[in-house]
Amino acid sequence: MKNLLTLVFIIIITSGISQKKLTLVIDPGHGGTDPGNLRSDTSFKQEKDLNLSMALQFGEYVDMYLGHEIEIIYTRQSDTFIELIDRIKVANDLNANYFISIHCNSSTKPDVFGTETHIHNLNTKKSSELANMVEKQFRTRADRHSRGVKLKTDRRYNLQVLKDSKMPAILVETGFMTNKEEEIFLNSEKGQDLIVSAIFRSFRDFVKKNHEISMRTPTEDSIAEERKPVWKIQIMASTGPVGITNPDFTSLNKPIEEVKLENPTTPFNYKYYVGAYADKKIAKQALKEVRQSAFNDAFLVKFE
Repeated sequence: MKNLLTLVFIIIITSGISQKKLTLVIDPGHGGTDPGNLRSDTSFKQEKDLNLSMALQFGEYVDMYLGHEIEIIYTRQSDTFIELIDRIKVANDLNANYFISIHCNSSTKPDVFGTETHIHNLNTKKSSELANMVEKQFRTRADRHSRGVKLKTDRRYNLQVLKDSKMPAILVETGFMTNKEEEIFLNSEKGQDLIVSAIFRSFRDFVKKNHEISMRTPTEDSIAEERKPVWKIQIMASTGPVGITNPDFTSLNKPIEEVKLENPTTPFNYKYYVGAYADKKIAKQALKEVRQSAFNDAFLVKFE
């Protein structure tokens, strides 16, 4: 609990929350000693790592286009274990406007596939509205098989982060890791970009409708409408893990993505990235900003 409070304190201080902004809490499911669903092969990522990667990219999109209107808080930004009760406590204590948790699914039947978005029950009307928008985007724009919006009666059990939320909250199941084809898709950069772009477009349209907020330039053409390469800014490589609360990291005021290499070909076992951009021009602009910090040798990496 102490580590969680320290993390939240750092995020709040470095982001400078404004009371005039909406607050969005992004929750990458699982983490640390809780891997979530297990990968089928060492060439793939565990669920906790897939969730973190997609959550950070989603946050980058929100910051890129809506950052002047919306403040982003993460329940975790690295491979850290956070109790379920503490995840939603972050959002409730901050009086956040929205809570979005990102996960990958599993089934005892390997032929089951598709997306699901969970809410608590039908009485949570704003959650239901947002969840239906997410599934529509998955179905019509990301070309995914949508299994629809799920309630606690469908699950036959409660999800604590939804049950105890004091704000509209959804939990997005981005696909089934137990389905071989879908696991490959979820582990691909293009697949993640399609998933994340669909979640972002849904949230963007939802808040524009309910709060009449404006979009920041550049245009939405930069959001992945189809399979496109993604550029990330590599800021560091190291032989061992570097704490996300490192002062050089927190000075960037941006979410840091930590990647542990499974079979490194160099002495470096960890790489650290900032951002995930579908538009190379935007990536270059962000790189210039990052190079003004302690990471003056940062560079772009293209992920196909």
